[in-house]
Amino acid sequence: MNPILFAIPVFMAFVGLEAWLAWRRGLKVYRLHDALTSINIGAMSETIRALLKLLSVAVYALVVERVGAFSWDLKSPWVWVLAFFMYDFFYYWAHRSGHEVNLLWAAHVVHHSSEDYNLSTALRQSSTNQVFYWLFYLPMAIVGIPVTVFVIIALISVVYQFWSHTQLVGKLGWADRVFVTPSNHRVHHGRNDYCLDKNYGGTLIIWDRLFGTHVAERDDEPVVYGTLVPLQSWNPLWGNLKNYVNIWRQVRSTSGWSNKLMRVFAPPGWGSADAPAPSMPPAASFSRFDTPALKWQQVYGLLASAAVFGLLIHLLIAAPSLSVPQRAAYAALLVIHAVGMAWVFEGKSWALHFEAARAALVFGALAAGLWFGPVALPAQVAAIVVLALSLAVLAQARAERARLGMPMTGVGGVSA
Repeated sequence: MNPILFAIPVFMAFVGLEAWLAWRRGLKVYRLHDALTSINIGAMSETIRALLKLLSVAVYALVVERVGAFSWDLKSPWVWVLAFFMYDFFYYWAHRSGHEVNLLWAAHVVHHSSEDYNLSTALRQSSTNQVFYWLFYLPMAIVGIPVTVFVIIALISVVYQFWSHTQLVGKLGWADRVFVTPSNHRVHHGRNDYCLDKNYGGTLIIWDRLFGTHVAERDDEPVVYGTLVPLQSWNPLWGNLKNYVNIWRQVRSTSGWSNKLMRVFAPPGWGSADAPAPSMPPAASFSRFDTPALKWQQVYGLLASAAVFGLLIHLLIAAPSLSVPQRAAYAALLVIHAVGMAWVFEGKSWALHFEAARAALVFGALAAGLWFGPVALPAQVAAIVVLALSLAVLAQARAERARLGMPMTGVGGVSA
């Protein structure tokens, strides 16, 4: 059974709990559009993992089998201790490389694109990270760390890192000097000058202290979250692809092969004589990306996100029995679903029509039993109800605009 199936409801429960606690304390920690975008980006990431069917783990297992230097007893505590420290050490360098190599930053940047900081931000994971980052852990395979140990330690690291994405926990004294705590990780997500390229650790902050990349959170300068070049979109697909597109454009506009290679492998923001790096505004003058969040948009966003997660859970369950083309088609459907929701949030002129057509097609396919693998009757009924409600909300939004005499060229007060 895929452990992500158990993690999803737990993570979502904690997101809801944090949002409630923040509301009770009068703290503006969540914005619905941003949180739902983070959640949908996370769903997209898991969709791609299901499509690739844990290819990186398969490669790791092959390396252990062919060239593993030592055999380890799974019952020995020492293999678990060694694996923990090795994984956390290589995570530090993988994460640091993700900030210091432009191509790897293009894969990682989506995680930093939220301009809020809360537990939903932890779910905003890249869909392309897995193409590159498995390479950093191959030394563990060469040493012969068993696949089971590697996978469990990696899952422990993922679960641990979730809790550090919160503003509701302050500084923790001695723990801030040993572990990656919320205070340490808030710095990592900041766009303030003192925050840039700091605190890369996953579970332990000792690697940052050892290699000179640690800085403590300042009480006199609140962290401003986001990237120096903002995403300016709720679109999860564009969030994953934007920096790759930018690299391609930079390579094409830069003269000389050495400079072209630097555009790919130099640190982000590297500039050559013919294309200098742009200057960035200070954190103090930064204004967060936002769009109107009308009541119907909020209701639709919640319904559409519920549908995304329902489909994701079914995909994760059904993936082993699906062919690669079927998994690819299912993944594409989920991506289209998330992109359509973003268009609604951004007020694109075609959003209402697109989403109504998409929801109606999915509704019909589910009602007719034409789906990717069997769907349990309760889940099928729940999905149909959610889709029906989504269509009702979209129809109500269209009717309201028609009643007010507003043209159907944009929703939510944002120009297309």
